[in-house]
Amino acid sequence: VTARIRSRHPGVTARVRPLGGGRVEVDFAEPQRGVAPGQACVFYDGDRVLGGCWITDRI
Repeated sequence: VTARIRSRHPGVTARVRPLGGGRVEVDFAEPQRGVAPGQACVFYDGDRVLGGCWITDRI
């Protein structure tokens, strides 16, 4: 999938893994700067929105 963390973010390839309890872990193909709790992360397949989440912490 492609993941975007800001509205003007170009999006990068990422892997989204369900953790259970409504949580997911997002692994970006490239390191991302400025990721902070409270931001949204939205997942796309081309122009189609697949889902999203709120960022709660960084690993």
